[in-house]
Amino acid sequence: MRGVHCRRRGWHAEAERWARRATEAARQADLAGHATLLVDLASLWHGLTRYAQAHECARWAAESLTAEPAGPGRDGPLADALVRMGDVERRQARYATAEAHLRRAAGLVDGTDRERAATVRLALGVLCKETGRYDEAETCYREALACLERHGADHPMRADALHNLAGLAHARGGDPAGEHHARAAIEIRQRALGPHHDHVAADLAVLGAVLADQGRHAEAAEVLHRAMSIFRERLGADHYEVAVCQVNLAHLDDLQGREEEAGRRYRDALRIKRRTLDPDHPEVERLSALVRARPG
Repeated sequence: MRGVHCRRRGWHAEAERWARRATEAARQADLAGHATLLVDLASLWHGLTRYAQAHECARWAAESLTAEPAGPGRDGPLADALVRMGDVERRQARYATAEAHLRRAAGLVDGTDRERAATVRLALGVLCKETGRYDEAETCYREALACLERHGADHPMRADALHNLAGLAHARGGDPAGEHHARAAIEIRQRALGPHHDHVAADLAVLGAVLADQGRHAEAAEVLHRAMSIFRERLGADHYEVAVCQVNLAHLDDLQGREEEAGRRYRDALRIKRRTLDPDHPEVERLSALVRARPG
């Protein structure tokens, strides 16, 4: 709990210190019946972009829960562990393994557990988007929204679904609905979390990408700079989300003839992504090729 508190306040070094202490304590303790604590710890490591540790804790939880009798008390937490494992595998571009975990999680969630069902559908949607299955991704996102209907317009996971729909619009190359989805997500998050939360920054980042697709370069740059400032303040200068903003800002620099500034941003983004992703991750390979191809 201390680590989660520090993570939410943006104190990442302190959060990681507590996460390491909790992980070491978990290794020495008998956690039978307490696997949900491991899932929470996996989520903390994931938020710190320490994916190896996140996967270890989620796998540990899944193995412990799989040994228990099937039933609602086991199946929900097991689905949570599998979703976290699937997300880590996706981020490391191990897509087949990620999908296997997520499909298994989907089979464990019944129709009454709507929030968990929405979580699984959102995770599957992101995987489908990253593997080019855009229609499947949209179906997953809209199914997640349907699961959340009874929870009202301000449910935070509704903002997640809207954020993902905006990202999908960007991936499709400028679907005009993307701006509406991004702004709706920002509105929900700002009411719940205030204007300077990293989740708000994530929504601003996707809005910036959508505005860039529409040729609204000045607006896009302003929004992306705001997002990157929040990420740096809350998550640190070397966080993956900072790299995402740098890539989008570099693209805008290129469009406006600022080649030197664009090159600097691309190199900084590559440095960060190499710290957080596997060396052979497609994002790292694409960005490496782009940097090599630039003059000078």
